[in-house]
Amino acid sequence: MDLNYFFKPLGVAIVGASSDKTKIGRQVLDNILKSNYPGIIYPINLKEKKIAGLNVFPSLDKIPNKKLSTILVVIVIPAQFVLAEVEKCGLLGIKNIIIISSGFKETGSEGIVREKELEALARKYKLNILGPNCLGLINNINHLNASFAGSGLAGGKIALLSQSGAIGSAVLDWLKDKNFNLGYFISLGNKAVLNENDFLIHLATDKNIGAIILYLEDIKDGCRFMEIASKISPKKPIIVLKAGMSEQGSKIAKSHTGALAGGSIAVKAGLERAGVIMIDTLGELFDLLLLLQAEATHGPITNSLQILTNAGGLAVLSADETAKQNLLLNGSLDIFGDADDVRYEDALRELAKKKSTDNILILLTPQTSTKPLETAEAIIRVDKQYPKRLLMASFLGGETVKNAKSLLTKESLPVFDYPECAIRTVKKLSSWREVVNGLTPFRQLAPVNKKTNSDYLSLLSLIKQYKIPAVRTIRYGADVETSYPAVLKAVGPDFLHKTDKGAVILNLTNRLELEKAAANFYRSNKKVLHNEQNYLVVQPQITSSLELILGFKRDVSFGPILLLGLGGIYAEIFKEIKVVVADLDKRRAYKLIKSLPFFPILDGARGRKKYDIDKLADILVAVSRLAMEHVEVQEFDINPLFLKEKGALVGDIRAII
Repeated sequence: MDLNYFFKPLGVAIVGASSDKTKIGRQVLDNILKSNYPGIIYPINLKEKKIAGLNVFPSLDKIPNKKLSTILVVIVIPAQFVLAEVEKCGLLGIKNIIIISSGFKETGSEGIVREKELEALARKYKLNILGPNCLGLINNINHLNASFAGSGLAGGKIALLSQSGAIGSAVLDWLKDKNFNLGYFISLGNKAVLNENDFLIHLATDKNIGAIILYLEDIKDGCRFMEIASKISPKKPIIVLKAGMSEQGSKIAKSHTGALAGGSIAVKAGLERAGVIMIDTLGELFDLLLLLQAEATHGPITNSLQILTNAGGLAVLSADETAKQNLLLNGSLDIFGDADDVRYEDALRELAKKKSTDNILILLTPQTSTKPLETAEAIIRVDKQYPKRLLMASFLGGETVKNAKSLLTKESLPVFDYPECAIRTVKKLSSWREVVNGLTPFRQLAPVNKKTNSDYLSLLSLIKQYKIPAVRTIRYGADVETSYPAVLKAVGPDFLHKTDKGAVILNLTNRLELEKAAANFYRSNKKVLHNEQNYLVVQPQITSSLELILGFKRDVSFGPILLLGLGGIYAEIFKEIKVVVADLDKRRAYKLIKSLPFFPILDGARGRKKYDIDKLADILVAVSRLAMEHVEVQEFDINPLFLKEKGALVGDIRAII
């Protein structure tokens, strides 16, 4: 999908241009004119002859341009007329379209039908369509504001993509207030045709862009997103603010794994696999933007800090937050409450001239001798003298520090409302660098749809094919032979949660006890055991092991999501789990194991026995391969997995096909 003429068209046509300045069609035209767009502008209107001093054309087919594939069409007309204009674009060979008009799937059933027809036209004519129901595109690098939003400042190296027009316009206004340059703003709207993945592919090779920010309400193709983003992330930071992460309203899953790995957890696992920086609030986004802008001139953020302050209490709070974020604090210099701008400048210069990669956080509270504006000027002087040291500030207060903060902002020095915000943002960026260091690109495998039976013994046969060992399991019968102590279990569709139904009988020490337990169970469960899919099995009872839960759930967008944690009856109570995308190799399997909150137990904490971590890693890789190859399996649950000093055994298994 070639987006070169989408971003850098040789001409722009506005279908719905108007002489009425209150109309969006006129606002888009005025924004194009104000942005000093160097190409040709074609206002399209059936009745007007001149708009804003420009010649008006009654229709797209009247444009005097033989290379219509090089132009961008912006459509700003009522929804019921949009499809005809899109068809006209296709017939004329116009490939790049922005539909600002609303009235599509966001409005209900009629709009949904209209949007599906739009998608069909895009496929038929191979069109690049942004929107519908969007603000448009701002390309500050090439002087094109094809939107009805203010463009902010030109020439920045950050691309902002927003699925919400309102949030996008708010961010643009904030950027302007903070003297922040932005390269591109792309309002995604309904994402009927072009979505975040299409733009990521283009931005990956755009030398004008050094960082990408996305506000998303949904991710259409999570596997494709991971594939693209995991290649970009080591070179350019991708920041994602994902809305709709609440678990409220999600359906109860049918297995342990489904309950623990569903909903927002799957999205987080997918974004983590993509190597992106995940944020939860707009405040975090704004703070990250400040440091990204500073990085562009000062070099990468490190994971260590030095603090300069005139308030000891503030330094203590900052030190606490530094420890909480697991960052290095290499010194805190308190120059006391009577420090003026001269003392600040002298102390800061002494810190800055040292051969160190520490970020310097300057804290200020307004006290009797404090001169906030003069101190801001001093910080700017030191910053210019030592451009390789990253300085950031937090001036606490209101009116007294307002002008000082504005001055620092004007000079593109990161200034935060609170020191904790600065420290958390440093952590976000330094953690991201650790994640992308050695990040392997996600590779989407072609689905292999194999036939799988959800029968209990059939599932045990399936995992045997993947060299996953299981406890010896035999269907119960009069002549069954097993070792003791033994376990009697009821399996089948009516016994997915065995413990809740009393379907696991332990500590059977001889054959007589086994037969008696089976007879009692048959007597109490005659109705369900008439179903041949429900039956009893016998296993030797496993002791001296750690019980884990392992499984996966297939997410509609990100594919199979794998879960590992404490197993047994406490799996859903303690939820000591880790969730990742199920494409593990041995290296990532070890990384997952070491990230477990109970890893010290696995590793033999306080002189206790060590468990077979190597075998666990092998099983994780095998389950990942099973998940990728068996696309018909929606949920897969091993609980417990008995992990021993030597080896591991599957104790119980179930799947939803």
